[in-house]
Amino acid sequence: MSSRNRKIPMRKLSLLGLAAVLLAISACDRAPAAQLEDIANIPAPKLAEDLPPPSAAALTEENKQLIRDTFDSIQSIQYLLETEGQSPWVIKTEEVSISLAEFVFAKKNRELILALNQSDESVKDAEVLQSLVTGQLVVHYARSLGITVTPEEIREMIHMQRSALSEAESSAAAEALVQSIMKERIRITGGSAEDFWNSEDVYRSYEAALYDSKLIDQILVDERLRGMDSYKELRAKLYADFRKRHPVRVPDLSQLGLS
Repeated sequence: MSSRNRKIPMRKLSLLGLAAVLLAISACDRAPAAQLEDIANIPAPKLAEDLPPPSAAALTEENKQLIRDTFDSIQSIQYLLETEGQSPWVIKTEEVSISLAEFVFAKKNRELILALNQSDESVKDAEVLQSLVTGQLVVHYARSLGITVTPEEIREMIHMQRSALSEAESSAAAEALVQSIMKERIRITGGSAEDFWNSEDVYRSYEAALYDSKLIDQILVDERLRGMDSYKELRAKLYADFRKRHPVRVPDLSQLGLS
């Protein structure tokens, strides 16, 4: 069997990695499944470098309120987008489809993670959009190499991560924080936890994460390449090439009343 198509062993994400993958799922995108094919931009089992985990944060009452307020804000934005007829797409091409809802969701969650880490860094909208675009391009590239992800692999990974979340010790600071984030994340969907884990959005996000993971594995075992440096260079090149073919315009959220 070709190394590019081999079935990689299922590796549990840390709970922080789990949160990063699931926070990438847009709670307010209700586009057809074919348009949701590649929405995730967080690789598994590693965390995206531009979305640092809330490793230094504890689940204080202040942080609980911060998490609730963030997801309440996202829920309010959902309503505005559904009722005010805003253009749903930031970018829509054959390779990349990013909705305004996805963009806002990613921006809000980055702001949340930085706030939990008590970081003074501000979220740059252009970097948010670049990360979303690049994540989808990476999946397309992996497929072009012949890398495959099976439904069985996706379901197995989802099961493992759901189990990791439910079995975590809530007395530990990091685990309690992630559980609180995911509770609020699921709450604003308006459905049950079962609905969330069985949703098409979750399935497609883990599919994309597994494509990315297999691509990373392929790069790491290729002695002609330079490991993660080559992976980062590939991401940069995919984005630069895409920009030569398509305009990438950051939406002005202040004009839309969504900032």
